[in-house]
Amino acid sequence: MKPFSNLIIQTIVVDMTASVFMTLFQLVSEVNDGIVFHGSGNPWLPWPGQWRCSPITVFAIVNNVSFWSVPIQAMYRYIVIVRKRQISQWFPLIIFLTVALFISGVTFPAAFLANTSSTSLDRLQLMGFWKGEDTGVLCTLDVLSWPVFTYLLGELILGNIGISSLMWFTKRLNHTLYSDQMHFSSKTKQAHKEISRKLYIQAAIPSVMNVFLVGICVCVFFVPDYYGGLLVALLLPYPWIVVINPIVTLCCIKQYRNVVVGVFKGRGMHTKSNLSHSHPSKAVTTAVMYGNGNNVTN
Repeated sequence: MKPFSNLIIQTIVVDMTASVFMTLFQLVSEVNDGIVFHGSGNPWLPWPGQWRCSPITVFAIVNNVSFWSVPIQAMYRYIVIVRKRQISQWFPLIIFLTVALFISGVTFPAAFLANTSSTSLDRLQLMGFWKGEDTGVLCTLDVLSWPVFTYLLGELILGNIGISSLMWFTKRLNHTLYSDQMHFSSKTKQAHKEISRKLYIQAAIPSVMNVFLVGICVCVFFVPDYYGGLLVALLLPYPWIVVINPIVTLCCIKQYRNVVVGVFKGRGMHTKSNLSHSHPSKAVTTAVMYGNGNNVTN
């Protein structure tokens, strides 16, 4: 179906852009004695002035926009299958822009109100991990300051809205798929079950990582001889989310696995249009890709 193909293309573009920005800005962060240190770990692109504090905002924007591709896919399925309405190709772009504007607004103070010449930067050199490193390129913020509070609150609000949307739209879709008044084929139900599993896993991965990140930040306050570097390590997997997502898709959706296996075995890809839902007055068809070219039977 064309709406879904447009969504997939836009999601791929968003993921690729997210990977580029993650690699370019390379956020590094540390917490010590009530101070948050943050900046860029990319030595090839030294950012001038206050802009060297911008990676913390860029990280939030990229991470959230990439995450929201999951709830958007759930919305698409709900609108197209449950509501039976056409969707403009600009719909996901509008949501992506809305998410980007919101998160940039609430995280902007954490970057551009940070201190770039604090004496606390010298204190970071006392930590084993940072000894000998150029900590002068980092920025500082008081943990109990309002920019940190709005940063975490914005992340929490946007994440909860995304998870809640995913669960609600998926629940409504399942209610329609298994309704006695509808007549979806077993293969269609199984396909959507696999897609739902994929979306839940793709939403859970960054959510769990965020919980660990915040939890570790809190825990290090109670460690008197913290060596340092733990937050840097926790930030390293984030650019790899765009690599993990396709792997999750292949692991969860059998039809996609068949296509990939068929490609590696030299078989062609066949697209079959199958009747997935029948109704006395209307029928909805969906295009399903198979690596072996078998037909779907109701």
